[in-house]
Amino acid sequence: MKIEVLENEKETLKIEVHDNTTLINVINENLWQQKGIDMAAFKVDHPYLSKPILIVKSKNPKKALLDATEQVIDDVKDLRKKFQAEIK
Repeated sequence: MKIEVLENEKETLKIEVHDNTTLINVINENLWQQKGIDMAAFKVDHPYLSKPILIVKSKNPKKALLDATEQVIDDVKDLRKKFQAEIK
């Protein structure tokens, strides 16, 4: 997965993520669950011709993004444990 930083300012982070709209949507949802997020959104201009762009605005958007991705990892690990327990 390729990631390009389009904007990296003090309170704004904008990144383009190639080939994974679903993962960006999950990260965006986790961003909104954090405190101190002014804005979190992603957009895709065209589903086949453009890449998803994630925009995060907060006092520390880099930390917010890293925290959101860590939460996604924790959620997936928890889901895996539950699947393993149910499908023994």
